[in-house]
Amino acid sequence: MKKIILALGILIFLAIVAIVILEKWVVQKLPEIINGKEDRAYTILFEDVDFQLFRGKIGLHGISILPVEEEKSVTITGTMKSLSLDGVNMFGFIFGKVAEIDELRFDSPNFIFVRNDSIASKPADMSKEFQGLFGDLVSRGIIHNVVLTDGSGEFYTKSDSVRKFGSFEGFEIAAVNLETDSVRVNYAIPFKLESIKTSMKNLLVNINQDQTFTLGSLAYDSKQEKFDFFDLQLKYKDTNIEVAKNAKVQKDFIEVDVKHIRIEQINAKSNIYGNWAVVAGLLTIDSLHLHDVRNKNKPRPFEPEKPMFEGMVEQIPFPLEIDTIKVMNSKITYSQISEGKSEPGSLIFEQLSAKISHAVSLDSLQSGELLIHGEAVLNGFAPMRMDVKVPYTSDSTKENFHLEASVDPFSLPSLNGILGDLVSVNITSGSMQKLEITMDATRFSSSNFMKFQYDDLKLELRDDNAQKKKLMSIVANVLTSSNNLPENKNYKTATFQTERNVYRGTFNLIWESLREGMLEIVPGDLMQILMKEQDPPDGGKRR
Repeated sequence: MKKIILALGILIFLAIVAIVILEKWVVQKLPEIINGKEDRAYTILFEDVDFQLFRGKIGLHGISILPVEEEKSVTITGTMKSLSLDGVNMFGFIFGKVAEIDELRFDSPNFIFVRNDSIASKPADMSKEFQGLFGDLVSRGIIHNVVLTDGSGEFYTKSDSVRKFGSFEGFEIAAVNLETDSVRVNYAIPFKLESIKTSMKNLLVNINQDQTFTLGSLAYDSKQEKFDFFDLQLKYKDTNIEVAKNAKVQKDFIEVDVKHIRIEQINAKSNIYGNWAVVAGLLTIDSLHLHDVRNKNKPRPFEPEKPMFEGMVEQIPFPLEIDTIKVMNSKITYSQISEGKSEPGSLIFEQLSAKISHAVSLDSLQSGELLIHGEAVLNGFAPMRMDVKVPYTSDSTKENFHLEASVDPFSLPSLNGILGDLVSVNITSGSMQKLEITMDATRFSSSNFMKFQYDDLKLELRDDNAQKKKLMSIVANVLTSSNNLPENKNYKTATFQTERNVYRGTFNLIWESLREGMLEIVPGDLMQILMKEQDPPDGGKRR
């Protein structure tokens, strides 16, 4: 019996010794095992190892991740509190060619992205390289689940010196049931999987020294097929009004604030990493506030021809195919500092909602029509609506659209808040009963029909010191039709054509058509002088 106990004790002792020797050997061989893949893109270094043979668990601490090739358009380095491998098939890990791991967990990684400006790179290169990093790490074994918690990152650009231009934090990934032998490039981890959740907080990107983009948070859930973006802002350090005043040339200075964007019913053809492609059933934009400022006192630089609705969709810099886009609870403000003025007047489209159907950016996928329905209240007093049909064409020179728009009744003196900064005229009385316009627009012109019904219209003119010009005000009211209603003997509608300035956008054509329609219906040379904007000698290129 003693011999049996002694033999058993010796076996146990030898087993313990063998395990200790095996663990030490594995620890020594671990760098070679982890970095043994010849075509790897990244090397993993670590300071300490917690090896638990019977629990099938390996913990690496004090992690550094370094790129094998440093001269790339984008390089990523990283540090990590710990990297855990749970549910490891130890026999396969030690003696086999491929390790099978139930869960790979990254704890508190911090990534440093460096964009090398001396090497031509696309904006998508940074997210593609990030995706490539995870693909490289996960492809080193048969890994079923991946978890990343409390990640953060910093963005740098490298030319003559290195400059930080952005950061993020709160980066999380939970990927379930990966198939690492089946590549799928539209996820952060580029493999086929059962489900994946990703999220990020406090993204900040300095676009230039004056302008910053921030994103409060984002979250993606493949099972629910939705992607949420919260609290997006595009801002200037100073206000965009101050930037427009100090600018050397005339252009649009735009600030954007969006509370929530959600993409739903995301198709498998979508790619949210690398080369973006969005194919989805519904995109919802909630509480968009857009402010556009233009200073007419500055010289207008040469600009290329502007597209209309179809061309605007085609200019989206990635493939997009969405059945329905909804905009709600939104506001768009256009502020213009008129010539000779120092402060802007504004058109404010409040309570704005819109529905856009069948938005497709690629020519090869376009068919049928893009449909747009929008409603808003202008400057708090004029409810309006617009419906647009845009046939998709295979020839950009043949793009066209059909528009129907209307404005609900309002008191005409309400326009003084808008016109006061554009022309030296006040409307002292009047009521607008109906304003409707129909447009059939092509690349160079639009054919229009307009109804503008109003009564009791009276004007007064003001000089630069806002003093009333009594005599000219009397003349203005004599020359201007005070009433235009269907029951009037001289009731007018307008059928007319508007020449399109191809160097201005689509909404400029809509405004020009409204203006010319009013001039057709409201006779009077003085009214035309007040509203007419002459083209500059370059044919409108700088208007």
